[in-house]
Amino acid sequence: MLSVDEAGTIIQGALQPLSTETISFAEALGRVLADDLVADAPVPPFAQSAMDGFALRSMDTAQALPDSPVALQILGTLGAGHRASWSLAPGTAVRIMTGALIPPGADAVVKREDTEFDATSVCLFGPVPRAAHIIPPGRDIPAGTTLLRAGEVISTWGVGLCASLGKTHISVYQRPRVGLLALGDELVPPHLPLAPGQIRVSNLYALTAAVTRYGGLALNLGIAGDRLELIEDALQRAGEVDLLLTLGGSQRGDFDLVDDLLSGARGHLIFRDIAANYVRSMIFGRYGQVPLCGLPGAPIASLVTFEVFVRAALWKLAGRRSLAPMRLEAALQAALPPTGARTHFQPVWLETRPQGFIATPLPVQKAANLPPQTLANGLICRPPESPACAAGARVWVDVIDLLMRQS
Repeated sequence: MLSVDEAGTIIQGALQPLSTETISFAEALGRVLADDLVADAPVPPFAQSAMDGFALRSMDTAQALPDSPVALQILGTLGAGHRASWSLAPGTAVRIMTGALIPPGADAVVKREDTEFDATSVCLFGPVPRAAHIIPPGRDIPAGTTLLRAGEVISTWGVGLCASLGKTHISVYQRPRVGLLALGDELVPPHLPLAPGQIRVSNLYALTAAVTRYGGLALNLGIAGDRLELIEDALQRAGEVDLLLTLGGSQRGDFDLVDDLLSGARGHLIFRDIAANYVRSMIFGRYGQVPLCGLPGAPIASLVTFEVFVRAALWKLAGRRSLAPMRLEAALQAALPPTGARTHFQPVWLETRPQGFIATPLPVQKAANLPPQTLANGLICRPPESPACAAGARVWVDVIDLLMRQS
């Protein structure tokens, strides 16, 4: 059997980032940058006032004292977004608003509350240092600064950053197109009544949502019965996709047909069987030229396998630099037994408490349905031969859903 790391390395080595496209920055939330985001010009692009006050020549205030103020003639008022129509001569000042362009000749700003003024003049009661309360060009973003690197996901703040730089269109990687197909004669969609021996398919919809959440374009191919021709017909409906996911049929039973699907002229089996719980029966290969991940049919096993392997595969196709999930440290709420000879994945429920994060192990089984205990938002990975973990021990948890309760 392969180790978890070996299986992950093989999958990553078989995939390459997709091609790129240019889109409007306003539509870029959640997309992956294909090129570095670099400031072509400084932000702000000009010297501006940091205060409501008066723009002046600092040398004109050198002799100002509390008992011997200096009076300057006010030439006018300058608001943000306007250009001054005057250039400051000795003994003059301009009333200026926060964010306004510093007028020609001025080299400092004094706060209005540090002065006395009327409609025509302003009195200074002390020297004003050169460059006082002036925001220089490029203070926020110097020209040439790399702000986001290729492979980073564009956040809400990233969209605003593009706007501040005037980057109205940016290059991003295409979203991976993923076809998902559930296998099994016993499965029916949620809207149909159950006949004896049937169950409603759940992981097909959960993983379709997961593909979307992780940045892919999901194509729900529905359910195919336990006949090879039905499975092939369903996969043909996918059209051009970048990744195929089958749910079920990956073990070695008489009706587990993913092996056959990847044999002969149809495709190529790259590996099967991993030394770990939940993910053990995963199959990876190519159906035609399309990478295919054969996930276990049990809902909890398919969800864990998706988080361990498919999420990183999606992110590799999407051009992301980092393929690792968010990881945080939490206190274990209940003890965990030793792992034995294989890697052990433990779904947990993360909560925030005043003292920090708490991780409660969920008593999930390989059930045919999704019981409430499977609503995990974190996953602990423990290597082979790990000793037992006592309640209260500090553990690292991979976050698989940002939804969590606060206590």
